[in-house]
Amino acid sequence: MTVSRILVTGGASGIGAAIARHWANLGHDVTITDVNDEAGRDLASSLGCTYVRLDVRNEEAWREFASGHETFDVAFLNAGVSTGDLVFGNPDTSPFTSFDLAAYRRTLGVNVDGVVFGVAHLAPAMVARGSGDIVVTASMASLYPIPPDPIYGLSKHAVSGFVKSLAPALVERGVYLSAICPFFVDTPLVPKEQQAQIRETGFDILTVDRVVEAAQMAVAERQAGAHWVIFPGAPIARHPDPTLG
Repeated sequence: MTVSRILVTGGASGIGAAIARHWANLGHDVTITDVNDEAGRDLASSLGCTYVRLDVRNEEAWREFASGHETFDVAFLNAGVSTGDLVFGNPDTSPFTSFDLAAYRRTLGVNVDGVVFGVAHLAPAMVARGSGDIVVTASMASLYPIPPDPIYGLSKHAVSGFVKSLAPALVERGVYLSAICPFFVDTPLVPKEQQAQIRETGFDILTVDRVVEAAQMAVAERQAGAHWVIFPGAPIARHPDPTLG
């Protein structure tokens, strides 16, 4: 087996931890980044991986990180946050009833800057080599409205547009950029109380294993600009995108 160099941002918990665990268990060389140092180090130690503290909002930190590491074969730009405590519930809890600038900056910093800076500092080495895969964790909120958290929706729509717009140029140089778009997942981002509310609507909550399956599919299929939708009770499928075929 050829050992690949894998990067997972936001890898200390939730989807990122599951992706890191999957690739490490397959014998690959995995680097986890996060700002939750204790959880990140503990996970990396248990998996035999490398942990590096990285605030994905910080462009200079990305520059230093990229310059200090060999080219990655696959990068999962997974770090993400919601604006507040609710990603599901009463739309009256919208941030615009009481706008929080700090929460707005943090959400766009992690969800948008973390992807843009990551691609900006990881893709050049992949392009120079002529190969690489970058998979972004977007969300169903990148494709559909999410009234309880419109800033989160803004950030994920931005990520989707970025992936679709940049992917055609990168693929001409051997680098495949795509996105995975899960429904609500059993992670700390969706508290148990909200999971119960979601189930009351008739929808189930995704397990992280289903999201890992989609991440694996994105790398295996290598379809530039693809958005892989993970919805409870349905096969993982590429979201229709007539502009990219």
